[in-house]
Amino acid sequence: MKKKLINSQLSNYLTYKMYLRQMVTLAQNVYVFRNMPNNIDMSYVNKQLLIKGAVAFFYDEVMKELLALPFSNVGKLDVYGRPTSIQVIGKNGYTRALKKDEYVIMYDNMGKYPLYVDICQYAERMGQIERTTDINVHNQKTARFWKTSADKEKTIKDLVNNVDGYNETVITYDNILTDDTEIVLQPAPFVTDKLDDHKDRIWNEFLRLIGISNISFNKKERLIQDEIRISQGGTIASRYNRFETRYKAIEEINKKFGHLLEDEIIVEYYDGLPTSLENDSIMESESEEIGSDIE
Repeated sequence: MKKKLINSQLSNYLTYKMYLRQMVTLAQNVYVFRNMPNNIDMSYVNKQLLIKGAVAFFYDEVMKELLALPFSNVGKLDVYGRPTSIQVIGKNGYTRALKKDEYVIMYDNMGKYPLYVDICQYAERMGQIERTTDINVHNQKTARFWKTSADKEKTIKDLVNNVDGYNETVITYDNILTDDTEIVLQPAPFVTDKLDDHKDRIWNEFLRLIGISNISFNKKERLIQDEIRISQGGTIASRYNRFETRYKAIEEINKKFGHLLEDEIIVEYYDGLPTSLENDSIMESESEEIGSDIE
């Protein structure tokens, strides 16, 4: 029993981590930084923005490069709660104290808090729904709990094993009495379809949180453009919440460190499709037009 419990808990944890990885990957890849110096690892920067809530851009005179690293506040705060001096920390042990005029802070969102905390909540909910679905599907199997007399135990086990083995024909003895055999535990009701709908709702809430457009409606419905805009109000607000902090930081970086850059850095919200997907969409729309003409 303990082994089964450990396996179940491990499956719960692995399912949670699976969704957490997927969500973090989506959340950290919705913005594109163009003309960023090649030495800056933006995948690392984006991840730190999610986990820490902020990173500091500064120039290192020894390395002769612009760097972007997480930091800790080591000084007093100004009247708006912003740090006046910080200590940047690198993965290899690199550390340096910086004064206010030596760095530019980029925040992940207007609230200046780590979005990772909220993403963990959504990943946990998604994991719970997925594991509940697994259990519900598992419980659709033939009932396990049978009530019978002691001398019929082996006979009932043989019958159940034949059923589990998907045998088309089950052979038994002519003296078996089914009246003294009773199923105590019935299969659980099938609710996987409802759980899938709930999972879609949680996933759409997560997409709204990170600013990715998502529209959930019945295919038979026809939404006018104004209705779509209204339904996407929360997504647009979330997108602005995260984009504005990056945009302002990039403006300040270009102003402070522009002489060190080949071109001005530009930040954009990634809202396009890979070329292959764009071509597929064009072909699909063209085929729909041809089909409508034939009809």
